[in-house]
Amino acid sequence: MGAKLEKLPLNKKDKRGPSSKFGKFDVVLLVILLIYALAIIFPFYYLFIISITPQDIYAESPFLLWTPRITFDAYQSVFENSQIWNGLKITLILLFGGTAYQLFFTVITGYALSRNKWFGKNFVMNMIIVTMFFGGGLIPYYILIKSLGMTNTIAVMIIPGAIDTFNMLLMRNYFASLPKELEESARIDGANDIQIFAKIFLPLSLPMLATVGLFFAVGNWNSWYNGMLFNQDPSIRTLQQVLQSIIVKESSMIPSVNPGAINNESIKMAAIFFTIIPMMCFYPFLQRYFVKGIVVGAIKG
Repeated sequence: MGAKLEKLPLNKKDKRGPSSKFGKFDVVLLVILLIYALAIIFPFYYLFIISITPQDIYAESPFLLWTPRITFDAYQSVFENSQIWNGLKITLILLFGGTAYQLFFTVITGYALSRNKWFGKNFVMNMIIVTMFFGGGLIPYYILIKSLGMTNTIAVMIIPGAIDTFNMLLMRNYFASLPKELEESARIDGANDIQIFAKIFLPLSLPMLATVGLFFAVGNWNSWYNGMLFNQDPSIRTLQQVLQSIIVKESSMIPSVNPGAINNESIKMAAIFFTIIPMMCFYPFLQRYFVKGIVVGAIKG
């Protein structure tokens, strides 16, 4: 009984712990992911290369992996064009004003539909869901917007998109997943509905707000469809409408600062790069909220 127990030696596998070496499957998966990443990155890389390629080099070979001579005249032409900056101003109005407007109505609607049953709740919910599958058609929509007097105004690109059904359902599911005891405790302490929403549920829903806000922000940044249908005034064209005109309709609408040295394709690519860089820089800061919000918001229906 008093004899000391001998310590059994650990085998090599136990000393090392779990194996950290890559297996064959890991190598194959890594190669596939690298190819996938290159397939995503290459269009942006090629777009940038063409935008800095002089006319004579591009004329020799339109497909380039690198350019022996670099010029930023295309970007100078884009930056000095007043239509680009006016389109950016209109797009920023949509980005901040439109996103706040849409987020407000989407959040309060999702919160209301996540609460306990109230008269007409199921009817309202069903009517909203129906809009995901059925629409009135383009012609009735155009007649409605025109009869409301919203043509040739910025409002036509903001007001009709007050609530997005998919985003509203995400918010509703997120609010419904929060503990009901929070609301009960707040009511015992004398809080009303607005205080419960603003001081308890809203701060707890920051990941979902960031996710839905990102959806709205990207949509407003890329907005052009309603502007194309209802706006004929060049002074309120969005950045994407200006870009569409550059690429499709008016390839030479941006005069070159150095005629003959750069081509229209370089100017087009520079304009495209100018419009995508802001969102590419903004997205990484919200990525962690984006992933968390999507997962949590989609769990409970």
